[in-house]
Amino acid sequence: MPPVWTDLAGAAALVKDRDLVALTGHTRAAPMALIRELIRQGRRNLGLVTVPTGGLNVDLAVGAGLADRLHFAQVVLEEYGMAPNFRRAVEQGRLTCWEYP
Repeated sequence: MPPVWTDLAGAAALVKDRDLVALTGHTRAAPMALIRELIRQGRRNLGLVTVPTGGLNVDLAVGAGLADRLHFAQVVLEEYGMAPNFRRAVEQGRLTCWEYP
């Protein structure tokens, strides 16, 4: 079967509410355009798996209400410190977390 190509909006449309999505990248090479498009399309209650760790991509997704559960080893903004949206969501109990050392 030949590869199927689509645009960003089409790729994001393949993701449905409550899906589990793996995100690569950290702060560098993170799929930020995809995260922004998922937010624009109004996705909700996604599960995110960080591969290997999460950064700005995960913090933006959590802050926008895109994700309600997260499988992760670490979510930080590297030299900028703690990811504020992630931290707030955890403290408020809005994010179910599975942390892997």
